[in-house]
Amino acid sequence: MDKPDWASNMETRERDACVDAAKHKQHRQGNGICIDCLEPNEPQRLNELRCISCQEDEDKRQKMRYGKRL
Repeated sequence: MDKPDWASNMETRERDACVDAAKHKQHRQGNGICIDCLEPNEPQRLNELRCISCQEDEDKRQKMRYGKRL
């Protein structure tokens, strides 16, 4: 691999790492209370924003709105 290819490859890797870090940073964590119904989340979803029921409803709304889950 010559120097320009190597530099381009390194730049692409660094950019991808920055994008991944930014996406990870945007993921908000919950506090154990559902943001929709204000009820405590299930034990396996303590760090999530919504309880299972409200998340299923949100998934349906997104599917109707966008044709897929975001």
